[in-house]
Amino acid sequence: MSFEYSEKVKDHFRNPRNVGTIKDADATGRVGNPVCGDMMEIQIKVEDNIIKDIKFKTFGCASAIATSSMVTELAKGKTLEEALEITRQDVADELEGLPPIKMHCSNLAADALHAAINDYMEKQEKGITPPGEDEYEVAVIGGGAAGLAAATISSYVGLKTVIFDGGQWGGLLNKFCPDKLIENYPGLTDKMTTRELTRSLLDDAREQEAKLVNEYVNDIEIDGEFKTLTTDSRTYKARMLVLASGSSPAKSGIPGEEKFAVDDGGIYYLTADPSRLTGKRVLVYGHGYNAVSAAGCLGGIAGSITVVTDEASFMVPEREMDRVKCIEGLKILTSTTLLEIQGAAKVEKAVLEDQTEGERVEIMVDAVVLATGMVPNVGLMEKLGVEVDESGFVKTDKYQRTSLDGVYAIGNVASEIDLLVVAEAQGTIVAHDAYRKLRGGRRIFSGWSI
Repeated sequence: MSFEYSEKVKDHFRNPRNVGTIKDADATGRVGNPVCGDMMEIQIKVEDNIIKDIKFKTFGCASAIATSSMVTELAKGKTLEEALEITRQDVADELEGLPPIKMHCSNLAADALHAAINDYMEKQEKGITPPGEDEYEVAVIGGGAAGLAAATISSYVGLKTVIFDGGQWGGLLNKFCPDKLIENYPGLTDKMTTRELTRSLLDDAREQEAKLVNEYVNDIEIDGEFKTLTTDSRTYKARMLVLASGSSPAKSGIPGEEKFAVDDGGIYYLTADPSRLTGKRVLVYGHGYNAVSAAGCLGGIAGSITVVTDEASFMVPEREMDRVKCIEGLKILTSTTLLEIQGAAKVEKAVLEDQTEGERVEIMVDAVVLATGMVPNVGLMEKLGVEVDESGFVKTDKYQRTSLDGVYAIGNVASEIDLLVVAEAQGTIVAHDAYRKLRGGRRIFSGWSI
């Protein structure tokens, strides 16, 4: 099907007006058409009932961009009541016509404008004022994949968002073996390293103008509708709080662990820096992906690697084991228990027991990497009184809501399913639910959102 665009449509497509975002917008309107895939967002700044500033972001065809540009031009400087009267036909007429098959684009543009105005009016009715300098609609604690996803999508849907992480952005994803290819993320498997994914997540968060604060949150207090978060440098307030503080390696309780886990004595955990084990004789003890991945990250770095598990197998796909088996100087011991770690000032040997034969053996090692499990970081949450289950995970409903109103939990603090794709999905679910609660229950999109 062929059709001709007017010169005005072409001009507004090639040189769109009012593109971008308003950092301190008073209201946001967002609409989408799941059939054609067009998505539009309009933000407004209102003074004395007049639209003083208006910006748009649109994903769609030439008509979608042109109509978004035109509707912002028509609305700017008008009162809210005048802007509400702008129709799809007004937009099309100002563009000197649209092909009939593209008239729905002008409808979307007008709908986005009306949605923004309605959002503003609803806020005024409820007495909701824009957040102050250190006030946010959403605060996220934890800069791993789950937290960054929550912060990015919260900002994307127009919520003023801040995210805190006092350590390394990316969490465990980026602390151990950042150059390892991601193994089980649909669409990214074997195509992107964990370092690259972390960089991409951070770029997205910055692009959506989420505020990134590289500090630990030391204290949280809940006072009415606001949650007050204190760092070393200042205090922040937020209406919605997202707990995404991740997990930490579990202590194994093996004799010798406590002695050598300090002062670089030779005991390391999943978050160890592989470069510190260069040329060393390393024993990796644990099970599942954690142990296999730890061994894989040490390939070509450690002098020798012995991977030990007390289970009959590591229970990972054969393709993952095949990769590890190719490492030169690697030895795999299954159904074997690590009984004790010995040495004077530093690790010198490991005492093992073959469960099948009951035979004990000592091997000389310079370091032991423990990958025996993870425990959720729930310290701050327990102080708040958030309910946890018998395994130590924060209890949540299907929207990741906790037992406290306005408090969510995502990622490793709320689920034993340790998958990146799940963590990011939980972050996205929270952002959409926070939007619905803060914007009076209205849906962001109808149909599928891509």
